[in-house]
Amino acid sequence: MSVSEIAPNRGVVLVTDIGFEHGARIATEFLDAGWSVAVTARTVTELVRIMAGKPAHRFFAIVADPTDHWQADRILDRVTTRFGTINRVIDPAGAVTSVWTQRGSLEAVA
Repeated sequence: MSVSEIAPNRGVVLVTDIGFEHGARIATEFLDAGWSVAVTARTVTELVRIMAGKPAHRFFAIVADPTDHWQADRILDRVTTRFGTINRVIDPAGAVTSVWTQRGSLEAVA
């Protein structure tokens, strides 16, 4: 199933740990489908591998460890500052998703 089939409404997606081939492929599929894409990797080398040729106005790369709670929170701050509301998070470790979900719950209560 392609990204365009599962996500016809474009928005902002955050893909963590793109150092794994699966993450890089998913990020590229979302970008090709018209989404604004933010990615994280633990090293600059991992980011450089995927960054070539990506449109700067829709692609944002962050060096960070998404399993660290403080860094996960900072990742979300940086992405929302750059693109606005995050519509989807693809996060194999689950740390960023957990922080993102908590933020959504807090905003809904406030």
